[in-house]
Amino acid sequence: MKKQNKINSLLKASVISIILIITTFTSLTLASPSITNYEEAANYVINQLSIDKDEVFIYVWGPVDKGEEILTTKGYIMDAPEKGFITYIDLYPRANLFHPVQYIFLSETTEEFIVKDDKYPPSNFNDYQMIDTEIGEIFKSAYNRRASINEGKIQLPIKGKSDSRYAVLMNGGYNSGNNHVRYWNDLSNIYIALVDVYGFLDENIIVLCSDGLDPAADQSNGQNSDPDLDGDGDEDIMYSCILSNVDLVFEELVETLSGGGELFIFTTDHGASVSGWETLFNLWNMEELTDAHFASLLADIPATEIICTFEPCFSGGFLDDVVVPPGPVVASSACRHDEYSWAMQNLLYDEYVFYWTAAVKGEDAFGEPVDADYNQDGMVTMDEAFIFAEANDAQDEEPQYGEYPEGTGEIFSLWPGSQAPETPTKPDGPEECTQYEYVTFTSTVIEPEGEDVYYMFDWGDGTHSEWVGPYASGQTGEASHNWSELGDYEVKAVAKDINGVQSNWSESSTISIVENQIPEKPTMTGPKIATTGKELEFKIAAVDPDDHDLFYYILWGDGTYVNWEGPYPSGEEITFTHTYSEGGSQTIISMAKDVMSGKSSQCTHKIYIIKNRVVTRQVNLRILDFFMNSFLNLFIKNRAIA
Repeated sequence: MKKQNKINSLLKASVISIILIITTFTSLTLASPSITNYEEAANYVINQLSIDKDEVFIYVWGPVDKGEEILTTKGYIMDAPEKGFITYIDLYPRANLFHPVQYIFLSETTEEFIVKDDKYPPSNFNDYQMIDTEIGEIFKSAYNRRASINEGKIQLPIKGKSDSRYAVLMNGGYNSGNNHVRYWNDLSNIYIALVDVYGFLDENIIVLCSDGLDPAADQSNGQNSDPDLDGDGDEDIMYSCILSNVDLVFEELVETLSGGGELFIFTTDHGASVSGWETLFNLWNMEELTDAHFASLLADIPATEIICTFEPCFSGGFLDDVVVPPGPVVASSACRHDEYSWAMQNLLYDEYVFYWTAAVKGEDAFGEPVDADYNQDGMVTMDEAFIFAEANDAQDEEPQYGEYPEGTGEIFSLWPGSQAPETPTKPDGPEECTQYEYVTFTSTVIEPEGEDVYYMFDWGDGTHSEWVGPYASGQTGEASHNWSELGDYEVKAVAKDINGVQSNWSESSTISIVENQIPEKPTMTGPKIATTGKELEFKIAAVDPDDHDLFYYILWGDGTYVNWEGPYPSGEEITFTHTYSEGGSQTIISMAKDVMSGKSSQCTHKIYIIKNRVVTRQVNLRILDFFMNSFLNLFIKNRAIA
């Protein structure tokens, strides 16, 4: 019996053990992941979010462990709450960065997911696997290509033109995951146009592209940017596109273009908005070039025709900083300050610069002829290039255009422009003047081609004159100004020819603005005794310490006056006349006032006016005659009585 009980106990224990094993196995089976790979993760997320798979880029990272940080290139998204997959969806794959994207965490076991909206790509882009989509296939099929060479290029002779032309071509790329092949293609296309059509010298085209000449892969297709943009065997890329190199290039251009010239600037790749009209271009290694900083680089370049063509997102925000006096400058952008810019449908080029380059080249990158010479003068000017590009741009963007001075775009092209006028002479004018006093400065310049010129004067107080002229070459130009604040100011002049090409700024002249000093008390000379009815002369003079011209005010003492007559030179003796009709003592009061309304103290002159003696004698004779006649009549009458 005991033996049977023992056997039963063993059987029961065995059954329980088997049940436990089965239960444990079942639990493990139930806890096994339902999402086993990145493709399943992508498909599950797409189905749940009802996204059109073929219109987006989809990348998946995982599985990642609980606590793994999900980071963008600009910051933190979240920690993985448990083991799962991270799906990154680029919602607008044809747009350049930075536009809406999504990060979705998907639990490996519960199939729960968390969606985070953002606009920056992953910091660890290489850890993500790309999922096949229709547009993804187009992206992966994009390749680097050199534009066709225009064998029938136009040779445009322009009499008396210089060839001091320089170009700066820039593609930052952001990083290798986002440095798309189309950016290199954009650079190659415009580079070939500059060299093949317009005859730019290779050494005058400065190219800053992604990581420069580093042989490491720097493009989103896993390849390295070919340094030979036009296929002639020479390396055309010179620098990596980082901020320090941008600064270096423009510092060198300040010296190179000190004698005048032309500068063409072309930018492609990504851009971002900071706030309102404050925008930036993205450089290599996620560095940034702000619109304000770029404008300061241009402002340091003297006496240069500037043409700018911008492709990045939000690039319209650069125009309000670039298209500013004194010019001359023409700039255009693919979009407004608050818009993205877009690639072409085939992702081989960016839309706006593809058509802009086609306009100036005379054919597009695939060799199809185009005609943007609307006025048929044999030259595609910058306004014509913009009109053509804007008309053919079919993407969801609004190209922008600006020029200063007005009409510059009708003159500027990529052909050599006018030679700049020589440097104007140092402005000639007074070394000192008082507050609010208008003074005139003059300068002279020679225009090498004999063209008429205009002058502009910088007054050193943050203002400048308008362009004055036109004057013949070698003819002196002038402008006037006054200053409201005391101090020393540097006055300089610049000239431009009738084509808008500017000279260097002249050497500066210094003018000191001092407080106005009132005139000294006048002196008056003239008779001290006079008779009525006679025109009297009085000489008055005053000296102004600032040598200003003077006005005079005179009270004659008989109720009449001279009301600020002038102006007369300081120190010059001026004659005034006056006639008195009444006798008596009179006090003449006079004052001087300068052209700045500074009044002197009073000067007095006393004069005694007596009746005219001729008049008195005639009266006395009449009285005497009356009495004589009366006496004689009385004498005759008395004798007759006697």
